[in-house]
Amino acid sequence: ESLCIYKNISMSRSELKPTEKPKATAAPITAGISKVIMSNPSTVLASTAIARTLTISDQHATILLTSGCEPPTKNVTTDAKETLVEPTRSLLKLTLVPFHKASLSKNPQEQELLENNPKDDAKKSDMLDKAEKEQEHTGRILKFLDMFEWRLTSESGAEYSYYEAFRKKQDEPHKQGAEEHSSPKAKRGRVMDNTSLEEATPIEESEIAAKWSAFKVELISPASSRQIGRAMPSPGVVMITETPALYQKVVQPLIDGIIKRGALSWIENVVTGRKEAERLLHDAKGWILNIDTKWRTHPDALTVPRSEWEHHESVADLYCLGIIKSPEGGTAPATLRDLTLAHLPTLREMLSVGPQVIQRIYGVKSNQLRIYVHYQPQFYHFHVHYTRLENDIGCQVERGHLLSDIIQNLEMSALFYKQRTITYKLSVKEKLCKLMLAELEKDDDLNKVDEHETKEQSKITAVVS
Repeated sequence: ESLCIYKNISMSRSELKPTEKPKATAAPITAGISKVIMSNPSTVLASTAIARTLTISDQHATILLTSGCEPPTKNVTTDAKETLVEPTRSLLKLTLVPFHKASLSKNPQEQELLENNPKDDAKKSDMLDKAEKEQEHTGRILKFLDMFEWRLTSESGAEYSYYEAFRKKQDEPHKQGAEEHSSPKAKRGRVMDNTSLEEATPIEESEIAAKWSAFKVELISPASSRQIGRAMPSPGVVMITETPALYQKVVQPLIDGIIKRGALSWIENVVTGRKEAERLLHDAKGWILNIDTKWRTHPDALTVPRSEWEHHESVADLYCLGIIKSPEGGTAPATLRDLTLAHLPTLREMLSVGPQVIQRIYGVKSNQLRIYVHYQPQFYHFHVHYTRLENDIGCQVERGHLLSDIIQNLEMSALFYKQRTITYKLSVKEKLCKLMLAELEKDDDLNKVDEHETKEQSKITAVVS
């Protein structure tokens, strides 16, 4: 059997005829799956073998979906190994209403499923029990998701895409018998016909959403280990003290590697307007301001007129993102470590103009905004966060740096962030954390050697005296 995923071709509403659906093309999954532009929830769910709820609350749930492709076993021939594909993992982030919580109740993380063929019968029995519970949990999640249709609202051109999920209408009685004999995988959701909402007004759409329990969805497919790690409940965190030397030795090479392999091409698509144009709020010479994807309660940018965004009830969750543009023939700063005096004009504009744009569109005054930068950031292309004061996501003292402070620090010294030691928190599962701890351990061993040699030299000096 061939496992295929489908690429959505986004079309504007004006390009869609009343009976025309967006076309889709199929491509077989190969070892280069990470280069496939995107897949939709229907195709991801159709190939899902394991579904795990990573985090859940009354408003949000994050689900890890793993495809049914099995890794090679000991009995597989060498030739067969080369044709098999590792399982693909995807993240599905849902904005829910409280009564959905029971359907997606959380199961244990990182379960050991009969790994290494344990000889202990009790341990083996326990693992079998866990496997059965995981299958039960998977079935419950897929059954819940099978009740919805998916309408594409935005996509980045990379692994990120955004949807609205609508409850399927009840099937007609004469169709139910036929559907009972169809494959469950074939029924796991279908992409909603974009023309089905073509004639609906925003008010009618909101009524449909309420009737059919609509919610917003972010799909990351395929999801990297780093993206999955960030979505996991934190297994443990540590404070890292990053000196300029440690940055040059560990962090800078890591960032260079990420940029070199083109992992940030999606953000260039956003900055240049090739993707997510409907989220764009302001386009200046050196930067843009757009709606951050974490603002999940924002009115649908494709269907709700901007005139209705002002003082919308969702502004309580306001979250916008300012992103610096790459200079012609160059690259944008990756983090605040790369900032110099040359960036000050753009930073000042982001601090002054950004709030003006937000007030004009949403009616939120500048004294109600927190404008700051993360270190370490989520992605290595310099960006600024704009949030309401009531929204404290990501603004912890060990991570957030106010943009106004950054500007003042650079005005005092052009080398401020190149020479400064910065302390921040990292998850112990992150690759950067592992690299940093390994390097710090080496330094500790060298310090112990130096300290031992100093003591021995002191003893010799004392004897000579």
